[in-house]
Amino acid sequence: MPTIHVTLTAFNEARNIGPILDGIYALDIPGWRNRTLVVDDGSRDETQGIARDHGAEVVRLLMNLGQGHALLVSFQAALARAEDRDVIIEMDADGQHDPRFIPDFIKRLEQTGADIVVGSRILGSNHANAPFFRRTFLPHYTALINRVTGYAMTDSMCGFRAFRAGSLRRVSRVMDDMLEPQYIAAEMFIRFAKAGLTVEEIPIALADRFFGTSRKGFIRYGMGVLNAIVKTKLDKNYRRQRPI
Repeated sequence: MPTIHVTLTAFNEARNIGPILDGIYALDIPGWRNRTLVVDDGSRDETQGIARDHGAEVVRLLMNLGQGHALLVSFQAALARAEDRDVIIEMDADGQHDPRFIPDFIKRLEQTGADIVVGSRILGSNHANAPFFRRTFLPHYTALINRVTGYAMTDSMCGFRAFRAGSLRRVSRVMDDMLEPQYIAAEMFIRFAKAGLTVEEIPIALADRFFGTSRKGFIRYGMGVLNAIVKTKLDKNYRRQRPI
């Protein structure tokens, strides 16, 4: 029986993470087992203990390295535990990503044979009420990444994604070349496209955070994405990279 390894990166999410983990374990997907892995990115609250109390395995970083670095750690930790036929789900720990969509990711992987399935807020039910940045700038950033990669995504920045463990393992060395982990989505898709990984999408609805506020500054984040695209394309390791 294959396993769904749900990975969450968390920084001071003690008030949010318990209900999310409960929702993951409440899923009943025929033929699949659920397993959760939380990377605690140097939290100063009770995130670590609450995650363990709710059944998750926890990898704790001694200092706050940022979501991108924590995500790379979560991939490495999940791959150390996964078989190639397993699936690795990446999702946020703030309550915006609803575990009830996980079966849709699995179904899409099975139907299409894709290496990666991305959750799209653009295709989802709440886009009309989305924040200004997402409605105005996200389509342009996604179009730029599509142009560079050859993908046909509508939402390149959503952090709710599914990966075939075998596919992610094939590009594990590529992940070692990441230059801008804080803007990992753009760089990840550029490098994965050159490696030959395929991408599909499903619509998702984004909920409000349970508690707290986002720490991303949209102008700074947007400039960081553009910088990541340029640096990746100029990187000598990327230019030497061959399809796997």
